[in-house]
Amino acid sequence: MTNNEQKEQLIDTIALLNVPGVGRGRYWRLVNRFKTPAAVLGASVTELEAVPEISHTIAVSIKNEYDREKARQIAARIIQLGWAVLYSGHPEFPKHLDNIAEKPPLLFRMGDPMGADEKMLAIVGTRHASDIGKLFAYNLATRLVEAGLVIVSGMADGIDAAAHKGALEGGGKTVAVWGTSLEIVYPPGNKKLAQKISRQGCIYSEYFPDTKPNPAFFPERNRIISGLSEGVVVVEAGRKSGALITAELALEQGRELFAVPGWPDSERSLGTNNLLKNGATPVTEAEDIFRQLPRLKSEVSAKKFKVQPDVTESEKEIISLLSSGPMQIDQLTRASGMQASALMEFLLALELKGMVQEISGKRFILSE
Repeated sequence: MTNNEQKEQLIDTIALLNVPGVGRGRYWRLVNRFKTPAAVLGASVTELEAVPEISHTIAVSIKNEYDREKARQIAARIIQLGWAVLYSGHPEFPKHLDNIAEKPPLLFRMGDPMGADEKMLAIVGTRHASDIGKLFAYNLATRLVEAGLVIVSGMADGIDAAAHKGALEGGGKTVAVWGTSLEIVYPPGNKKLAQKISRQGCIYSEYFPDTKPNPAFFPERNRIISGLSEGVVVVEAGRKSGALITAELALEQGRELFAVPGWPDSERSLGTNNLLKNGATPVTEAEDIFRQLPRLKSEVSAKKFKVQPDVTESEKEIISLLSSGPMQIDQLTRASGMQASALMEFLLALELKGMVQEISGKRFILSE
């Protein structure tokens, strides 16, 4: 498909989604019948009415009220912002989302694509988390990325942010799903965190540019958080926490549900403790997750070998740092005190010598 064809597809999709009364559910009914948004927009009122849940009023709106010029302006803005535009069937569209109810007709991304074989796990919880809850989420995320998992969350304050930070500082990848458009960081205080996530993972949103925070959008995006993941861990959640919506969606989507037990009298633990009463798997350590989902465990262990005589002192220092396990490039830069450019040269040299290799999350380990 040429760039111009891709742009026209984007315009058609936006135009159809912006027709009053056409939401995600009706969009998919229409596209499943007519195959493309362009074909939907070109269909007659009679043909449109033959689709389940498409009333005469909606059919007339599709035929007469779609605004192609407005859609063209929105598409131009998306292209200007440089977002990756993903449709179901696109090689970079997350495969797990193909199987959820009301999958996104359009998904926008900042950052690197996630590989089709990435193992993802969501960690979510209340924005009003305790220090202990945030520390647990941070440490759990760190342990999970060391085992090769990608951590998914919503970048809200509290548990979400702690999970993202644990993944990042553990040298792994993390994915944030936003309830705003990608050029609007929410909450604004997480701007630096968002920048790190886009460099060491990616951010997804299904919302068009200039979509500001709206209470209705955050429960909507939760279906993507759970949909991307093989399981969802709820760390702290009150009786009405948004994390419980993610938990409910996880069960509807056939994902594994985990919850961290909390103090019985704590308001922050009412939701998680109720999840446990209703069958969620208790989590007090990462091994609880691996016992329930053994396919997720692919431990990366440190490798040891005899240093060869042609290794420089600087290379020996890097080998020493990596002897305890995988490290991300930023961690190696800080630990070694080297300039990033020089460090990359040494790493490349060690790779060529077969002594170091790069793995997921831009991490480096010692070779066998």
